[in-house]
Amino acid sequence: MTQRIVRISLLLAGLGAFSVSAQKKVNGKTEVPAQTASKRRYAMANAYLGPSDRSGGLISKRAFDSLVTLGLTAKDSSGQPGRVTEFRVYYKERNLYEDSVGNMYVNVDVMTDLSKSNKLNSYMGSSLTDRTKKGDTAIFDDIIVIFPDSSTARAHEMKFILGK
Repeated sequence: MTQRIVRISLLLAGLGAFSVSAQKKVNGKTEVPAQTASKRRYAMANAYLGPSDRSGGLISKRAFDSLVTLGLTAKDSSGQPGRVTEFRVYYKERNLYEDSVGNMYVNVDVMTDLSKSNKLNSYMGSSLTDRTKKGDTAIFDDIIVIFPDSSTARAHEMKFILGK
């Protein structure tokens, strides 16, 4: 007896990727149609700054400035490279200010931008490399990756803290 089972899965990882797969059960064995089996959907990917293996943590200003201009790269868990198609960057710049009575205090200014490619938009890239200094934080989030087999994935957030 042939029984068809349709599974609908909803991945709730912020973006809400939606996938539908069909399976056919014949004599107790589950068969996946060829078109469904070839369309793999990766749950998560790993993103890196430039062609390096850096995906977060403490980084020198010099290394950050050189790698951020090269864009983001990504791989799946088996090491297969993917193409970053979109990401959001938050740059938290620490600045020293003085209030009206002369008291000094540190405040954080935040710049944010959405890029629809693997590189920063031109104005954000030039502004960012001119402003970087020790103690600042850069966060790359909402990273979307497309793999050669047309499957998509989200990459983990990357958080860099700039050092010397």
